[in-house]
Amino acid sequence: MKKGKAYLLLVLFLIAVQINAQDNFYKAIQQDSISAQVRTDKLTLGIGLGQDYGGLGADLLFYPVKSVGLFAGGGYAIAGFGFNAGAKVRFISKKPSSKITPYALAMYGYNAAIAVTDVPEYNKLFYGPTFGAGLDFHFRPGMMGYWSVALLIPVRGSAVKNYMDDLEQNHGVQFTMGLFPVGISLGYRFILL
Repeated sequence: MKKGKAYLLLVLFLIAVQINAQDNFYKAIQQDSISAQVRTDKLTLGIGLGQDYGGLGADLLFYPVKSVGLFAGGGYAIAGFGFNAGAKVRFISKKPSSKITPYALAMYGYNAAIAVTDVPEYNKLFYGPTFGAGLDFHFRPGMMGYWSVALLIPVRGSAVKNYMDDLEQNHGVQFTMGLFPVGISLGYRFILL
């Protein structure tokens, strides 16, 4: 499990390095004026709710290149401490007046939390990949941050369902609701750089 996480982070790092090299190459040959480019953030601290924030928590997002960022987050996930790490690709408009930036993301970390009332020893977090798409809302230029919202699709293995079935059949646990196939993420990102 730890080897898998290390390989995932290594692959994400190598992708960011490759994209950075391509970005620098294209900047060198590009003849567009620099003044027409939109100013973008390089480092943000986000607080919010969603898997990318580890549940209810925070994440740190660093853009080694203008449109590709790497993040890690952690927080309270009902059944314990949840964490995630991944990559975010934002699609930046060439219009300086654009207030909305769409993005896609992929991450690995907690993507299901089973919490049993009054029996915390049955609480369990499950880990796996999650993919999503969202929007960053820059309402006014010069603000210290911006709002971010996303829809997330966790890829869960059969282990989650098997665990829930075992709790129902062998431990008398009754679930009042199942797991949602789609999650949301909502947070505010403070621009640090």
